[in-house]
Amino acid sequence: MNIIYTKSYDQTRKKLRKYLNEIDNLNKIIDLIEQHQDFDMLVNNPITRMYHFERMKYEHNDYYSFNLSKNGGSIRLIVKPGDDKNIIELIYISYNHYEDFKNGRVIYYDE
Repeated sequence: MNIIYTKSYDQTRKKLRKYLNEIDNLNKIIDLIEQHQDFDMLVNNPITRMYHFERMKYEHNDYYSFNLSKNGGSIRLIVKPGDDKNIIELIYISYNHYEDFKNGRVIYYDE
């Protein structure tokens, strides 16, 4: 699966430096994403449950999240499947259980 990195993701990724376990889990999740051909395969993989992969609710229902702490922490990677099912966008890393995420404020790189 192809991964698109957004500017919002890269900016919030920088803050993750002091969370070593979460960095390790983020790298494992990215490897997991790269191993799948499309989004449906990723959703149905039992390993994604280990990272509490879930669809977000309400106004964020276009997005999905992975918990970067296996112990139920509040740091989450927010992703969005592309229109083409073999693309996934890394949108944002939320440090406060989605409270700091606003879907209208996602910044993309100019193409």
